Amino acid sequence: MATIYQSITIGYFCAAIGGVITLALAYDLVRMRRLRFTLPTAGLLLLIHPAWTVGAFHGDCGFMKRDISYFFTAVYFSLLIYQYVVSKRAA
Repeated sequence: MATIYQSITIGYFCAAIGGVITLALAYDLVRMRRLRFTLPTAGLLLLIHPAWTVGAFHGDCGFMKRDISYFFTAVYFSLLIYQYVVSKRAA
């Protein structure tokens, strides 16, 4: 049972990181007044994030939820790095 709750907690923390990155991308949109694919992508990823779409109580004790949450977090950081590089190049 502890493994399930640990997977759920990790999923929520990864979703929180994704939310913060989405807010940072939204701030960059307001600051630069230029919409890139990063913000809609981050918003879509936040809507379908495994923290609230993948169950942890049936099957593999939430290991899939945890692994997919790690993958989504890596995609968020990739979007953030891309946005940073493109913004620095435009400035």
